[in-house]
Formats: sequence, structure tokens, C-alpha cells
Amino acid sequence: MTTLIPVKSSPTTAPPSPAAVIDDRPLHRNADFVRLWGSQVASAIGAGVSKLATPLLVLALTGSPADAGLIAAAQTLPFLIIGLLAGVIVDRNDRRRILIGCDVARLVSVGSVPVAWWFGALTIPQLYVVALVQGASQAFANLAQVSALPRVVTRAQITAAQAFNQASNGVATVLGPALGATIIGLGATTPAGAAYGYSFDTMTYAFSMIALVSVATRLQAPRARAGPDGSTGLGRPGRLGRLRADIAEGLRYLWNDPDLQGMMAMNFVHRMLLGSLVLGAIVLAQSTLQASTQEIGWVLTAGGVGSLVAALVTTRLRARFAIWPLMIVVVFGNAAGFALLAGAPHIVVAMAGMAVAAFCESLTGIVQVAFRLAAIPDALQGRVNSAYRWVAYTGMTVGAAGGGFMLDHLGPRSALATAATAMGGLGVAVLVLRVRRTRTHPPAISTP
Repeated sequence: MTTLIPVKSSPTTAPPSPAAVIDDRPLHRNADFVRLWGSQVASAIGAGVSKLATPLLVLALTGSPADAGLIAAAQTLPFLIIGLLAGVIVDRNDRRRILIGCDVARLVSVGSVPVAWWFGALTIPQLYVVALVQGASQAFANLAQVSALPRVVTRAQITAAQAFNQASNGVATVLGPALGATIIGLGATTPAGAAYGYSFDTMTYAFSMIALVSVATRLQAPRARAGPDGSTGLGRPGRLGRLRADIAEGLRYLWNDPDLQGMMAMNFVHRMLLGSLVLGAIVLAQSTLQASTQEIGWVLTAGGVGSLVAALVTTRLRARFAIWPLMIVVVFGNAAGFALLAGAPHIVVAMAGMAVAAFCESLTGIVQVAFRLAAIPDALQGRVNSAYRWVAYTGMTVGAAGGGFMLDHLGPRSALATAATAMGGLGVAVLVLRVRRTRTHPPAISTP
């Protein structure tokens, strides 16, 4: 069964066909959604393995949390450089081809690590390059996947589809670290085991490509073509002029929406503080709690369980609570998770802290993405989301690099306690600002 969704004309869309045909069957029976979802699950499981393998490999080679933090920052740095341009490219081009191209780039870069290890040539500079390629590919893949979602599900299914995606990511982050710990444990040394982990990650990108090739639905609406003189007929001559105007159009849309603008500002600080979460948990477990590789995997697996639970309950929570109260509670929840980690006397308490923090992180991700997808027109999805994520990734990059140095100089307990305190301060600040805004600008219409 399908539903016909009228497509409105906009300055960036071509004259549309009478309607876009979107499958409105249950998500598990929507073949193209399942394929798009399957590609994401495959790469997420591989990323879960690498999420454990990368910091353990860097710590084994250098013994420095600062280096591990900088390599984590290198994975998000490309979005700061190409994020806004990526939004334009995702809006102008075939999103499925972009997704496949990203998988090819990640397969080659990640696959180079076990090859270099096999020949005894693995170095830290190579890991920086791999991290940068992964980050650049992720910048495009994330935008393309999110922007394509409204093309394969109806508007009413967007929140459920994003929760379904997050649930699959939760399963992947449960399986990934546990599987990663097992795979890494097969190596005679940590670097050898990490190389096995990278090999597994490489195979998941190949599976992802196969799933994407089988998607039948066109993952973007028809776009206006440039005229013979290089203009679009919209007063934007030349390629450079069109590029600037396209980016500016996305920024204007974001700037003119007070809810998106406020969430973006809060998300910047939130993501900056979350930048030290995974590395902090690993360093705490390894150096302070003297945990084995398997136990470190359990800590990250507990985070996956928290993400999975968030995916299962977010739709119900969003139906009962307005977006801002929910976001404020999430920030305080993250502070509690960091505090549990900072004071953990045993690996079980560290697992609980990681589960709480990951639950809150995933919940805010689902709610914010679903809110944006429902509010932003298809022709602007890539640009508005890229601008929003550019700010978020700036916070993540600063947080990952700064978190590594904090772990080096303060130790894991003090660094995590500092993050918990700052997260609590963020919650108080957002609460005060929202109360003041509500008093001075009472909403005419409640936020959906």
C-alpha cells in the first residue's frame, strides 16, 4: 500500500510531478527502508568494534590518552571543514551514490590498518589519516542517510523510523564492543587484536554497499537544473554564486527558527562535554579499575544497552512531553551518568554510569533529528542539517581533543567529575533561559 504525498514547489526544486509516491506500510514491510536500515546496521556494528579497537590501539602504541583524544577529534574534524559544503552536495546529488561512495572510502581506509600491521608498517600518522578519511566519509554519509529518510517513509512515520534506526544502532553498540573485545582478545598483543577488529569493520562496509545498491527508491526529489548560462533562473549566476546562495539559504532557515536555533546552541555545549565520554570510560576502566579488555568491552556494551532502551521508549516519551522539558531532563541525566562513572568503585558501577549517559545521549539524538526532519523541506534537508551538525561536530571535536588532555593531566576520575559538573551547569542554564523565554514570549502554538 502506498500514499501520495503532494510536493510543494520551492526555489530549489524542479517543477514537481503531481505527487511523490511513498510506501506507508509498516516499517518492517517497507523493503527500501529495511535496506537503508540494513546498511546502517552493518556499518554501525563495525564501527562499534572500531570504537573499542582504536583507543586501545593508540594507548598500546603511545600510552597517551592525549593522542587517543586527538585521533578521536580527527574523526570529527572533517565535518568542520566540509560540513556546509557536504549539505549542498547531498541536496544536489544522488544520495544513494553518495552513501555507496562513502562506504568505498571507509572500506579502503579502514582496510589499510590490518594490511599495514601485517607488514609491520603501522604508524600513528597512518591512524590520523584513517581517522580523517573516516570522518570525511561520515560527514557525507550521516547527512545523506538522514536526508533520505523522508523519501522512504511517510511524515507520520519519521519519529518511529528514527527510533527504529536508533534501536538498531543500540543493538549494534551492544554487539559491537562485546564482539570487539572478543576479536581483540584473539590477538597475541593488543595491536594484533585491534588489527583483527579493523578487518571485521572493513567487511561490514562491503555488506553495507550491497544493501544500498538494492534500494529502488530515488532518495532525493527532482532538482532544478542550471540553465545554459550557468544560472538556475533564480538570480544566482555561476557555480560559486550558487554555492554561496545555497549555503546561505540553509543558514537562513536555521537562523529564523527559534527552536532549531536554541537546540543548536544547547547541543554544541552538550556534544562538547560528551566528547570525553567513551575515552574517559576506557581510561578509567583500564588504568584505575584495572579492567581486562573483555571488561572494558562490557562498559561500552552497557552504553549500547542504554541506547537501545532509549530507542524503545523515546516515541512514547515524545508523545507525552514537550521537546524542551525533555531535553533539559536529558542534560541532567547525562550529568548523573558522568558522576556515576567518575566515582565508580567497581566495573559494574562504571557500566551503570555508561548506560545512563548513553541512554540520555541517544534520546536527545532521536528527538532532535525527528524534530528537524519533520520541520525542514526536502530540498533543504542536507543544508539545514549540515549547518546544525557543523555546530554539533565543532563541539564534539573540541570535546574529544580537550577530553584527552584532561585525562592526561587530571586523571580519569577528576576529568569525568569536571564533565559532570559542567553538564549539570548546562542543564541549569537552559532551564533558566527557557523559563525566561516562556514568560516574555508565551507560545501561540504548542511545539509538536
